[in-house]
Amino acid sequence: MASLLVFLAANAVVFLVGGALTYLSYQAYQRSRRPSLRYAVLGFGIITGGALVEAIYELGIKGSHELGADELLALHSVESVLIGAGLALIFYSLQGQ
Repeated sequence: MASLLVFLAANAVVFLVGGALTYLSYQAYQRSRRPSLRYAVLGFGIITGGALVEAIYELGIKGSHELGADELLALHSVESVLIGAGLALIFYSLQGQ
């Protein structure tokens, strides 16, 4: 039970910090209307969503925090792809000065 609470707390922190970064990026985009900031908003949003995929699947879809090896591998692969895509968008936004 303690490991589930740590898992939930860690995901809550990721959601709060990622959500705050996404919101701040969106506010900056609204002020300046620079297209590069739009990519930063998307990047932070995708990273935040990617980091939460496992929690959403485990608790929302499957209803259990006990996963098999194949499920974990698939989830980690999806998380990695989403986080990589988000980082690529942030990289692109920094290059688009």
